[in-house]
Amino acid sequence: MSYKISDLVAMRFIQIFQEAVLLGVDGADLMRQVRLVVDSNDETTVTLDPQYELQVADMHRKYLEDAERLKSQASVTESKLIFES
Repeated sequence: MSYKISDLVAMRFIQIFQEAVLLGVDGADLMRQVRLVVDSNDETTVTLDPQYELQVADMHRKYLEDAERLKSQASVTESKLIFES
């Protein structure tokens, strides 16, 4: 049996490439984490496992929280430098 990938899978692969570049992580590690299931609407297509999609959404939320925290820290540090000058 051969399968094709859904658009969601293709988009996730592109996201993984972008995450690897932006975060400086090994994209192969992210690729190994991908979980697929047979699409319930088309048995010749595989799509992202719903649990995996939730895991990715949670990971992205954490990335954004970390980015906001780093942004706030940089802002505080910048303010200290201005006042100390």
